[in-house]
Amino acid sequence: MKRAPLALLLVLAIAVGAWFHYGKQGAEDIPTRLAYSAIPAELAAGFSGDNALAHVRALDELGPRPPASPGYEKALAYLEAEFSRHGWTAVRQTFSRGTPKGPVTFTNLLARHTAGGIDWSKSTPVVIGGHLDSKAIDAFTFTGANDGGSSTGVILELARVLAGDPAAAAKVEFVLFDGEEALLPNITPTDGLYGSKYYAHEILKRTSWPALGIVLDLVGDSSHGFYYNIEATDAIAAAVEKAAADSEFKLRRSPGPILDDHVPLQNTGLPCLHIIGDFMNMPYWHQEGDTIEVIDAAALEKTGRTTLRFLAGVAP
Repeated sequence: MKRAPLALLLVLAIAVGAWFHYGKQGAEDIPTRLAYSAIPAELAAGFSGDNALAHVRALDELGPRPPASPGYEKALAYLEAEFSRHGWTAVRQTFSRGTPKGPVTFTNLLARHTAGGIDWSKSTPVVIGGHLDSKAIDAFTFTGANDGGSSTGVILELARVLAGDPAAAAKVEFVLFDGEEALLPNITPTDGLYGSKYYAHEILKRTSWPALGIVLDLVGDSSHGFYYNIEATDAIAAAVEKAAADSEFKLRRSPGPILDDHVPLQNTGLPCLHIIGDFMNMPYWHQEGDTIEVIDAAALEKTGRTTLRFLAGVAP
């Protein structure tokens, strides 16, 4: 579950702060936050929805991608090759956690551009993430073309565009989270968001801390609406609304909290933008219909261009 009736969401939002099991550190323990400076606005025009769609299609053809599966391993190899083609170095962040179905080994994939010089003990000003895994469903073959695939395709195209401006690329770390999907039907305090919780804990060990986080999810279907997170700061909300308008992207603030990979990042105190499609009105969400046929290049392009224009205009 990512979204539910508002009363339940408020309860869950309070609970999330309590069950973020690594704990929110005190202010004295948080590393120095990096300053952020805007990327060039003209980069947005170079984002291609067709390119992003090609990546979504390629991932979809690899089959289901639940954690620790052959399909997930193939997806990791595909991403590593694509990042490398454009000058990004990708590293695997592997860890094990107990789950309702027993111990599972999860793997996040992190990427930085070589032009910036790579020191993993320090952060970049911006983290852009989305989940790579598809939900494990036994009853039918589920590849999650939109739910995991769409945001991954956008991230790979963002990597290509940013690579054309090394100074802009040096400001960004990409992370593809594993284990966003619960192994049982719904996200709970002990099931789901495994990769983002682990990543959020690990970045607090670095000597510097990002200024901003961005998380994308279910962004490939133009026939449904799009939301950004209700918790967004005034500065983030103003910047993303302008970026969306400039990209002709119909994006509005969510009416309530949504549980997704931005929540563990926010629970460390990191300001975040979360963009997500209106999955509760998608009849194929976690069903057989989440296939490549529901994905369109226009939705991917508007998401990517909005993200880049946001980075050109935000002052977190």
